[in-house]
Amino acid sequence: MTRLSGDRREVNPSRRARGDRRGPSFGPRLNVSVPISFGLPLLVVGVFLIFTAASTDRAMLLVLGGACAIAGALLFASGKRL
Repeated sequence: MTRLSGDRREVNPSRRARGDRRGPSFGPRLNVSVPISFGLPLLVVGVFLIFTAASTDRAMLLVLGGACAIAGALLFASGKRL
């Protein structure tokens, strides 16, 4: 590839010309965003741990389940497409 001369330069299109940036996804085939695909299972696991903690009376499971449920809900809410 040859270099451009001094009076010419290669120009990248501006962000305005390219449009909005898209979030990370697994591609158009699945049409599911990455935050949703990790957030929903994390939310389900967190709720399961909370129910398990309530039935076994374990505080550690309650804390772990609450943290997983909150993290999963935040990830799930930040996803743009479903």
